[in-house]
Amino acid sequence: MKNNKKIISLLLVSMLFILSFTACSQSSNFGGLSNKNSVDKTKEGELPIVALSEKYPMTVRDYLKQETTLEKKPQKVAVLSGTPLNIWYDLGGKSICTSNVSENIKLIPEYADEIKNLPTIGPVYSIDMEAVIPQMPDLIIAQIGTQSTQAKKLREMGFNVITTHVRGYEDVIHTYRAFGRILEKSDLAEEKISMMEQRKNEITSKLPKEKKSVVILYVTSASLAVKLDISIAGDVAKILKLENIASDLPPDTIGSETTPLDIEYIVEKNPDYVFVTSMISSNEAAKKTMEEKFASSPAWQGVKAVAEGRVVYLPQEYFLYNAGPYYHEAIEYMARSIYPEIYGEVDEWYGK
Repeated sequence: MKNNKKIISLLLVSMLFILSFTACSQSSNFGGLSNKNSVDKTKEGELPIVALSEKYPMTVRDYLKQETTLEKKPQKVAVLSGTPLNIWYDLGGKSICTSNVSENIKLIPEYADEIKNLPTIGPVYSIDMEAVIPQMPDLIIAQIGTQSTQAKKLREMGFNVITTHVRGYEDVIHTYRAFGRILEKSDLAEEKISMMEQRKNEITSKLPKEKKSVVILYVTSASLAVKLDISIAGDVAKILKLENIASDLPPDTIGSETTPLDIEYIVEKNPDYVFVTSMISSNEAAKKTMEEKFASSPAWQGVKAVAEGRVVYLPQEYFLYNAGPYYHEAIEYMARSIYPEIYGEVDEWYGK
């Protein structure tokens, strides 16, 4: 009996060793997003979206860590919000419907008319599931936050659902790679990424050693707040090594990209520039609204950047909605606004 127990113990140890070795071997073959052939397993769980193989059947892990296995390349895809829709089309994908397309989203020119004429399923923040379900999509790509509830219900109904979260530059890169695999266009995705990386690197390589500080205001029709680093403008500022004076402030709520406005704090920190982002009807309306706020409150004149006219209004097509394929342009817009002597005047470039 003792000998039998020893044999069983040895067998168990051997099996555990084999299993652990096999697991390690499999992990190195996952195909991932750090480059075209591999993925850093220590970071994989942090990615907003990742396709875990290069061929079908393919498992996609989304922002909510939900895994969806696609047996074959989907043919009827419903992309329910603008930024992932833009990236999807940039890689040759098609959508059978989408939410209302805002005029402030910069669409891929060659697909702009097609996207604008897609069947609509309501506002991005309140999609009509009854308009989606009859189309029987074999893949639904939803947006985290505004569409999380609907995405959960659609998944429970048996639909393949992937939730995306495209906020910063790295989110854009990983979304391109995941979509590239789903669409079997990985090479094209890498070309797009390479172009964006090249342009970003061209800009950041010219940054001066002297750093500037900024505060990023966020104006809506009802309120005024300050953006944190996890916002689009905050992310671009970080890429340009600008110091966001709100970086260490607590968010409004857990996960929020804004913090309450405190003019006294802004006066104390004395930022070199004031950026203004907005969620109002248009860029022009946002500028008018903010200029009225500056003029109506003497406290704002205590902010030197305001008093001396160092206020930059960031266009909504880059800083309200993630610019996706044009994220490098958002970086260039901010760089030109702060360092025109290095990159050229923003007004000579923007809109051309």
